[in-house]
Amino acid sequence: MSATFQPSSIFWSVDPALLKPHPLYVSIYGEEVDVSNVINLIRNCQFPRPLLINQDNIIVNGYPYWKAALCLGWNSIPVEIRRFLNPEAELEALLLENANRSKTNEQKVREAMAWEGIEKEKAKQRQQLAASSTNQKLGRNVLKTHVENFPEALRGSTRDRVAELVGLGTGRNYIKAKMIVTTIDDLIKSGNTKFARCLRSRLNEKSIDAATKFLKTLPPDSNVKKLDDQELSCWNCKFCTGERREEKHIYYCNKFGSLNFLNQTPASRAADCPEWSHRLAIEEHANLIPNPSYFTLTLPSHLQPLFEDAARAESMTVPDWVSHHLLEIVQLSKTSIGNEQ
Repeated sequence: MSATFQPSSIFWSVDPALLKPHPLYVSIYGEEVDVSNVINLIRNCQFPRPLLINQDNIIVNGYPYWKAALCLGWNSIPVEIRRFLNPEAELEALLLENANRSKTNEQKVREAMAWEGIEKEKAKQRQQLAASSTNQKLGRNVLKTHVENFPEALRGSTRDRVAELVGLGTGRNYIKAKMIVTTIDDLIKSGNTKFARCLRSRLNEKSIDAATKFLKTLPPDSNVKKLDDQELSCWNCKFCTGERREEKHIYYCNKFGSLNFLNQTPASRAADCPEWSHRLAIEEHANLIPNPSYFTLTLPSHLQPLFEDAARAESMTVPDWVSHHLLEIVQLSKTSIGNEQ
């Protein structure tokens, strides 16, 4: 390969406070990162390789190392300053450097979307080169290369290629996941952050298919907005039993057990909670009787913490857990009576 196509690099030391994260890194992987392992490596004199930055002090690779340097209060960090041929080459370097990291489904999709843009630009450049070559062979005296606007015949293969590249399987799977991520972004832009959080949770913690099913069951836009307008609070979460303890500042969560309002308010705790899900949100396995009526069953108080722990282990509310197991006992009892007769 000709030397003119090789990226030029300069190695230097700069103040980490002068560096900035790449905006596409943040949009794909997010700003939050655990740098404790990097700090431990540095303290054990195992220094990572220099940060890769562009000529505008934008970090292309080494974001965790940069964050660790800031945490350690460094005023100098080694860098490789590289001048990229074009934005696509810079983005490709960023993606390749993060190829082996652990990722959520959403991050894989956003990577694939970035790769898709790179592949389209490469295809466009190949078309331009081919057209230019044809013009030269035909002796056309043109100042500007004319490129025929062919349909994207290779679109399907491109999607399959980027899907396989990021670990999403097939192009069809990628298209479904891309629709989910696009919907998440649209929900956030329109202010429906709670539904966006629910959809993201299904995509990352369950599967693309689970998120697709949930997306199909979303109410009309007006109903979504109505749900979303309600206060984000632990009291509105499906995992909260709504049962207060004798201590007024204590409540019980079917996911995390007894929690304390004095440490954090219900609203702020719900905003930070990855498991938060609205009580009125449509569930994939919703098989409960709509608008059920209730009666009161009095049980010894010493059973309450035992029931709460058992219900939490199955991600159920205490009433649902008790009802479920009582129904099982009733069914067994009916079967036993039938056998005796």
